[in-house]
Amino acid sequence: MTGGPLLQVRGVGKRFGGLAALDDVHLTVPEGSVTALIGPNGAGKTTLFNCLTGFARPDTGEVVFAGRRVDRMAPQRIARLGMVRTFQSIRMFAGLTVYESLLAVRSGLGSRAARRRADELLDRLGLAAAADRRCTELPLLAQRMVEVARALMTGPRLLLLDEPSAGATAAERDRLVGLVADLRRDGTTVMVIEHNVGFVMAVSDQIVVLNFGRVVATGGPAEVAADPIVQEIYLGV
Repeated sequence: MTGGPLLQVRGVGKRFGGLAALDDVHLTVPEGSVTALIGPNGAGKTTLFNCLTGFARPDTGEVVFAGRRVDRMAPQRIARLGMVRTFQSIRMFAGLTVYESLLAVRSGLGSRAARRRADELLDRLGLAAAADRRCTELPLLAQRMVEVARALMTGPRLLLLDEPSAGATAAERDRLVGLVADLRRDGTTVMVIEHNVGFVMAVSDQIVVLNFGRVVATGGPAEVAADPIVQEIYLGV
């Protein structure tokens, strides 16, 4: 069951020169929900994630997380408040093993508690057999799972996943669907950028559709799938 609003985006705009990457974006993410952010390439999805997490500063509007305005905060401070993300372009700690990379972001946990948390996440994300391998030696999806595990080491209230199933096989995608469902059951709120329609429909409580930087539809999976605008610009109907 979802709760009150954890994240509120109010009139956010972002320009790069003459290009409006985001234009008056409004959305609300209820606590305990899974929200998918979809749209064509170049619609502004990753730019919005950047504005939410402090990697870009909105030109207009505001971002409120857990009752606090965060759109002028640094990424590290936003992460400490509990909003943590992964990246479309994978970022590994050079030279570290999977296990070491998790301990490197233990976020103030005592060493014993950090090791217990790392062991738990390695098992949960299917990474235990790779714990002593260097992250950069792993296949693409395994590296994405390391990113997710690192984010979860911080105990986030809101986890933002940027295209987690990119490059995944159908079986791997099914495992990711299960992971997102498990996170939701555990009380972690999730936002996900994703292009795979089946993945989106399987995991989402609500879907927000962006096109040319504007929100053109918001609703549950069935409602959004039936929207003629969404069918035209995204589903190819």
